Amino acid sequence: MLILQFFTFALAQDVEVRIRFLSDLPTTVEVEGKYASNQPRKNPRNFSLMTEYAGVTGLAERISNIGFADRDGKTLTNKRFNAGEYVADGDIALFRYLVDLKPPSKRSAAAHVSWIIGDAGILTLDDLMPQSSGEMISARVKIGLPAGWKIFSTARQTKDGFFEVTNIENASFIIGKNWREVNAGASKILISGEWQFADDEAAKMVVEIMGGYQKTFGSSASQSTQIAFFKFPGDVPHGNWEADTRGGSVTIASSDMPFRSQSLQRLHEQLRHEIFHLWIPSGVNLSGRYDWFYEGFALYQSLKLGVAVNRLRFEDYLDTLSRAIVIDSFGSQRRSLIDASNNRWNGSDTQVYARGMLAAFLCDLVLLEKSKGKVSTNTLVAEIFQKHRSGTDRTDGTTAILNIMRSHPELVPVIDRMITGADKFEWPAMLAAAGIEVSTVNSTPVLRVVTKPSGRQKDLLDKLGYNNWRNRQ
Repeated sequence: MLILQFFTFALAQDVEVRIRFLSDLPTTVEVEGKYASNQPRKNPRNFSLMTEYAGVTGLAERISNIGFADRDGKTLTNKRFNAGEYVADGDIALFRYLVDLKPPSKRSAAAHVSWIIGDAGILTLDDLMPQSSGEMISARVKIGLPAGWKIFSTARQTKDGFFEVTNIENASFIIGKNWREVNAGASKILISGEWQFADDEAAKMVVEIMGGYQKTFGSSASQSTQIAFFKFPGDVPHGNWEADTRGGSVTIASSDMPFRSQSLQRLHEQLRHEIFHLWIPSGVNLSGRYDWFYEGFALYQSLKLGVAVNRLRFEDYLDTLSRAIVIDSFGSQRRSLIDASNNRWNGSDTQVYARGMLAAFLCDLVLLEKSKGKVSTNTLVAEIFQKHRSGTDRTDGTTAILNIMRSHPELVPVIDRMITGADKFEWPAMLAAAGIEVSTVNSTPVLRVVTKPSGRQKDLLDKLGYNNWRNRQ
């Protein structure tokens, strides 16, 4: 017989859920919930759970002891047809099941899905709660923790201990005993473990990077911000990291670097990339697989910001883009950026990053050259954010972004050849306008500044950050 606790609904939410730890099973949680009676559902006898996220598969296999009941509390029988897919013999109102949260073997899972190990863990609601055919699900969530544990989230918590979540896709909770809280301006940092950088150094970086992006986008990110930084569960070699940004929550799983200087440089790189995502995609109301934009342009804008705040030299900027050219040239079958995005977690992840960054670089060159330095990718990402920020009507991300990009006619060749097309990176005229050329070193393409740039070329190079070190001395 299925017995669930008493639920009291706030009418705005689709579902109310309680998550409870089991004392005899330290990595297992019990999830029990109730659908709102005033929120009609399509196919109310069907129940779906997430099976895969960010390339981490087998998520539904963590579920056991599942049970359903109708609104009167009558137990329903059910059949499982596929992993994570159930059908009951009546309308499902109540549900309960156990979830095994031992960390998945795949290293990247640490930043993307729920797990518990020792006295710490992460709960990402999307892989713990029922799905709804791609529709947004709101929830009231109460989490019962082991003694001495704390919970951290950007979601609003009510007086009765429930968290109000407007979209479970954007909700994550950091839990455990030994998280250090550090204030970084309007943001909060959570740090677990010992690193070669100090907590206050991380805080200063966050303030610096948030300020840089606020200037780029023309306003603050749309929500309160929490950044969690922790080591991978298990032993992972130096230099590896994975990250995820959901709503206002940034989660970074990392190994440390061998030396302090490297550790600081890597931390700044991680923060530059993930903090960009607080604006895009987290701060916009766009849907679909537009990873090509929010990953590729995040990498490029991160590079630009690194140069702007003197964390990177201009040579580092060109070297990173040179490596992206090499990566984009790999593979026997070329893909457009949009096609690579649709297959990101099936082997095209690296191409999305490399080709996306190159597309952003070309957009920057074209915009700067056409406008004589007045318009850049900074202008473009700000335009996209302001037009489609949270609170606007939801629309397909790729369609919306391409419409804005095509409103700049000079970007059409980049769109047709790099984003919707699958051409190689061969743009000598565009590079030459900015005083940059491609040379070959040991059969590898390398971007370099021309020996004697003209006055016009110097102006564009300056807009890209070529003289940033000199200007700050």
